[in-house]
Amino acid sequence: MGLKNIDWDSLFSYSTIKIVRIRDKRLGILHFVFLIGIILYILVGTIFLQKKYLTLESPIGSIRTSLQSPSNRPTDLPYCLKNGTDSSYDGYPNKPCQYWDEYLVLYPPSEESSMFITTRCTQETQSTVNGCNLSEPSCVYNTTSLSDFYIANVENFTILLDHTLSAPTLGIQYNAIQLEGQLLDTNGNPMSLPSPNIVGVKGSPDIMSLQGILTAAGVESLDSQGLANKSRSIRDDGILILCFITYSNTYTYNTGNYHYTYQFKLVENTKFKIVEPVFTKDVEDRYIFDRHGVRIIFIQTGQLGQFDFQTMLLTFVSGIGLVTAASLIVDVIATRIMPQRSRYQELKFQDSSVETQKKQTNDQTPLLNEETINGTTETPY
Repeated sequence: MGLKNIDWDSLFSYSTIKIVRIRDKRLGILHFVFLIGIILYILVGTIFLQKKYLTLESPIGSIRTSLQSPSNRPTDLPYCLKNGTDSSYDGYPNKPCQYWDEYLVLYPPSEESSMFITTRCTQETQSTVNGCNLSEPSCVYNTTSLSDFYIANVENFTILLDHTLSAPTLGIQYNAIQLEGQLLDTNGNPMSLPSPNIVGVKGSPDIMSLQGILTAAGVESLDSQGLANKSRSIRDDGILILCFITYSNTYTYNTGNYHYTYQFKLVENTKFKIVEPVFTKDVEDRYIFDRHGVRIIFIQTGQLGQFDFQTMLLTFVSGIGLVTAASLIVDVIATRIMPQRSRYQELKFQDSSVETQKKQTNDQTPLLNEETINGTTETPY
């Protein structure tokens, strides 16, 4: 087989677009509906509802917390064990109470994105046996005294929350005191707390009591049933709470409105405790504080946005692909499903040879004759 016998025109044929106007109302209405749907999707769905004209960035930030003990110290607390009082409250055993201040209750004293508030403590006084030296293999500690007690009125301790947000790429940076905020319940609905709780007031720091945080997390009180051990109360066993701080400026069409929300959620089937050793004169004498309490972990999240022309342009370009897909679907229906599909297919797909082009050029006639569809003459290009 020689090279002369190869049909080079067929081998390297070029397919181009031919426009054929099909006067069929069924196909026209279908295509029109597709176009209207695509326009509504782009303008309403992606532009107005999804705000796809914004470039988005997840903020980063820092959190500062501080704890303050209440000024009043009530003496008639029902969970505190006293002479002549009930030995249980809400079905859980009472314990002696101690009135600690914020420096004793909070441990460790400072953390970046969390805090631990002691609600119960087991305190042990320990010394090495016979004053032995820890360099001796047989030297161990001996507990000389032990006490187990609740921290009185700890639910009325107040927590100050101060946090900042930053979106370096967008050039956004704020402190919480500059913004309005809101507290959400576990279902994401806005809620409010009585005094002394202050949340989301512009120009004022956020202050919440421990009981207020428990309420926002769906916990009635510290004397509710524990999550890990049903035979012990939350006050006795401890609890772990996640605090989600969510920032946004896309909740309205004005991206200049920045705000944040707090949402507290329990971590199920958990308890929390920290063991703190305190050495006195030397390593041979120490206190062991076995602390149970409320551990709060703060998580900063959300999205901030700014108008970006390139982002909006990409959104419109993606719509062009949908228009092409809609035209392809209508073409398939016309050439594969419609009763006149043979005629439509013949008009849509035509082969043109070089000889035919030369002959038609010599005759000074157009390459493609006028086509008549449904009795109407149309001149394709």
